[in-house]
Amino acid sequence: MITLSKLLRSAFLAAALAISATAGATPVSVDYSDLWSNPDEPGWGLNISQQGDVMFATLFVYDRFGVAAWYSVTLNYDSAGAGGVRKYSGILYQTSGTPSTQPYNPADLKYREVGTLTVEFGDEAHALLFYTVDGIAQAKQVTRLTFAENSILGSYIGASQDVTYDCANPERNGEVNTDVGPFTITQDETGYVLKFPTCIVTRGVYTQQGQIAEVVGEYNCTHGGNGLIKFSALRSEQGGIVGTVTGRNTTCSFRGTLGGAR
Repeated sequence: MITLSKLLRSAFLAAALAISATAGATPVSVDYSDLWSNPDEPGWGLNISQQGDVMFATLFVYDRFGVAAWYSVTLNYDSAGAGGVRKYSGILYQTSGTPSTQPYNPADLKYREVGTLTVEFGDEAHALLFYTVDGIAQAKQVTRLTFAENSILGSYIGASQDVTYDCANPERNGEVNTDVGPFTITQDETGYVLKFPTCIVTRGVYTQQGQIAEVVGEYNCTHGGNGLIKFSALRSEQGGIVGTVTGRNTTCSFRGTLGGAR
């Protein structure tokens, strides 16, 4: 059984993580690990596995004869553009090696550079994919592929924290707001409901985007704050939930993080 002291430590840890994410000089990158594809063009896609701010991706498409072909690339952070677009680029390779019907021979492994691949992430779930294979260029829109439900419903203990900006009164810019303690995510006939110790989010519209989710709703707090709020990049796993939060009330915009242990 989890003791109360352990629950409190979890809450304070989540709060500390929120503080480091919102107050640090360098923002924490979104985890883009997922299967990405174009819903209008089934049959091909891009697998991304991310560690830190480096990604390894495999591109599975079809060659000029219509035969399945796959390529690999290590993507490094390139730049950030207008509107928060994050760009990653790398050299694209085609690999050949020992047939699966034979004992593995490392001497058979060969890499052939075929071009480049760049991904520009417009947000946590949508991107533009640019790649070239043997001089032929392609440009595609891709999104995270959802093929199974990943529920975020449950009871947690942790914290949400945000920092204000773009306030009507500039003296309020940089205010830190923290809501520490138990919170729940439920669903009723009006939508998703997120109940925190001092704030409640109602009429939440839920969208699953591959391994992550988004909830957009209305919030009201006991201290009088109210407005629109969006939880993005919500990743729910066995141990808990993490995500980012943005919103606006009558006087300020705010952005921050959410973290909680189950």
